[in-house]
Parts: sequence; C-alpha cells; structure tokens
Amino acid sequence: MSEYPEIAARFARDTAGHKLTVLHDDGLYRHLRLEAQDGSGYRFDLHTSPNRLMFHGEVGTYIFSVWPTADLFRVFSESSVGDQPNFGYWMEKLAAWNEPAIQFSCDLFNKKVAGELAKAEGFFPGVTAAWESFASAEYNTEYEQVAWEALAAFEYLPEGQWGDAWRFRYTSEWKLDDYDWRYLWACHAALYGIAKYDAAKAVAA
Repeated sequence: MSEYPEIAARFARDTAGHKLTVLHDDGLYRHLRLEAQDGSGYRFDLHTSPNRLMFHGEVGTYIFSVWPTADLFRVFSESSVGDQPNFGYWMEKLAAWNEPAIQFSCDLFNKKVAGELAKAEGFFPGVTAAWESFASAEYNTEYEQVAWEALAAFEYLPEGQWGDAWRFRYTSEWKLDDYDWRYLWACHAALYGIAKYDAAKAVAA
C-alpha cells in the first residue's frame, strides 16, 4: 500500500493512457518518453547517464545522483518498497530540482493544532472554537509564515476564569514539513517508466 495513497491514485489517473517511446538507448545513456497517445497532459521524460537520473515533466524537474552505483534504474528498482517508491531514500539522492521536494504541510499543521487544542480543552473549555474563530477571521494558515504568526498571536482565557491565558507552547519543536506532491509524483513516474522500459526490453529479448 502506498505511503501517500492520494498521490498514487492521482498518478494512476494522470498516466492511464501513457505509452513508452525509447528515444535513445545506449548502455547507461537513455532517453525515455512517456505520454498519452491522444496528446493529453502529463507527458514526462527520463534521462540517464552514469550515476545520474533526471525526471523532466509538467510537474517539474528532479535530478538524482548516486555514487558509486552507475545505473540509477537499478538503484530505483532495487530500493523501491514493493511496487512503491522509496521517497525517503531517494530524497537523499536528490541533487537538483526546480520545484520543491519538501515544504510546509497545511495538513500536518492542522493535525498538530487540533491535537494541542484537544489536550487543552479540559482546562480551557472553548479554546478550540476560539482558535477556529480567531484563525478564520484573521489568518490564512495555508501559508507557512502566516500559520506561524497565528500560533504566536493566539491566546485564550475563558470568561470568568482566572490565571494565565492558554497559548501554543514549544512550537519551535513542531515538524510541519512534508514531501511536496510534485516530488511524490515524479518518484512514481520514475518507477513507472523503469518498469515500462524493463518490460519492453524483456519482450524484445
């Protein structure tokens, strides 16, 4: 099962009609193109040279490099998790990119905030509703900087309750980054293209 099933499902939809064209195949120097025959979107190319693999497509460009193993097709195939990409290991091999591979995750932010509010609710009743009203009125927490600003600005003390107001604490320790969907898509594309290439070579043999 995929670690990110929504991206796996999206990739399957986006590439449902894709066919492989081998534009160059000379040892470790390869150029593969995968595209829909009707000309619809999400065409992508895979290029390899010794110690390097480049994905280039509509979602961006990602270049992976490994030493000393020269064949990146072998590296990707052997390190995959079943039939799924090994996102963490491949991230370590990422040498260049033009779209983010990791970025702020609004989903992780919301889950972390919800967990902290749930723990506080018993001591500061109404804190969850207060946060929701505060954030929706003044902050768009889909954006990283704004989300951090909202955390720092929020405080809550129920009416009639004495003492210090409740605030989010230790937020500097929060880990709110996750893989960007474009990087995940590119990893699926690389493994998909390698599988198509290997199947074509087996048939030809």
